[in-house]
Amino acid sequence: MYIIDTDPGLDDAHALAMACRMLPPEQLVITTVAGNVGLGAVTENAAWLLEQWAPEVALYAGAALPLSGAPVDAAHIHGDDGLAGFPRERATRRPHSEHAAVAIAKLARQHPGTLRIIALGPLTNLALAIALEPGLPDLVADLTIMGGSPAQHGNASLNAEFNIFADPVAAEVVFARMRHVTLLTWDASLAHRFSRAELEGFWAGGSAPARTLRALHEHRISNDPEYAANTDFGRPDPLAMAAALAPGCIASAREHRVRVVHDGGLAHGVTVVDERDATSDRAPVRLIDAFHADALRTALTV
Repeated sequence: MYIIDTDPGLDDAHALAMACRMLPPEQLVITTVAGNVGLGAVTENAAWLLEQWAPEVALYAGAALPLSGAPVDAAHIHGDDGLAGFPRERATRRPHSEHAAVAIAKLARQHPGTLRIIALGPLTNLALAIALEPGLPDLVADLTIMGGSPAQHGNASLNAEFNIFADPVAAEVVFARMRHVTLLTWDASLAHRFSRAELEGFWAGGSAPARTLRALHEHRISNDPEYAANTDFGRPDPLAMAAALAPGCIASAREHRVRVVHDGGLAHGVTVVDERDATSDRAPVRLIDAFHADALRTALTV
């Protein structure tokens, strides 16, 4: 069983398309969290995408606010609706009434040792699920996270990556408690970027997800001059999805313990990697450094 905790989001849409291609719908659950835009918009986006690609997949809405502090978003990147204003009808399906954190805790108890979680947004839902089920770290087989910038290449602040910056208190809870964690950082995504031809090749086929991603891409080209002029594209959430669903595409990784600063100061939201061999009460995190190019392109193609 897989849970994808997400905040769609344009590159989240690509990652969800990969999951719908690679996983049977009965093995997939989607939970949403406020991040790129507000909870209502990201949940509507997830519902709209699933309605086209995999209507049987269960959908749960989660946290609308971070555990502490004011909410932030990335509407300047993804548009106010999260999909750059793409014209579409409202999805007819609605999420389950149960909160995403409750669903995560319940599914972990139902699938002990086999549940896999892929977190593509702020980590609020996971931190809440740990509070609801303190045994969650022992129940989850593995957790893949997109977030953090140990090199402090900030995209939300001077030195912090967006997903972690959006709820650093939750992120610190997750890194302190969870085991078997793989982290696809913003730094790794900056090292694995794609030309326009490569990007468009990922959705050049005739599948329903490919058609949707192609339409989203073409709409953005027509309405966003900066995007239209771009020749170099990042895919952070799809890279995390590739690492989780096609782990053979990972070429190299290293293990270190990770901490998150949440003091409200200059380093608020910074992901700190402890490269010492000092003992710690927290489990090491596997940080991805490089991918095999051909295998990665195969995983990213929908």
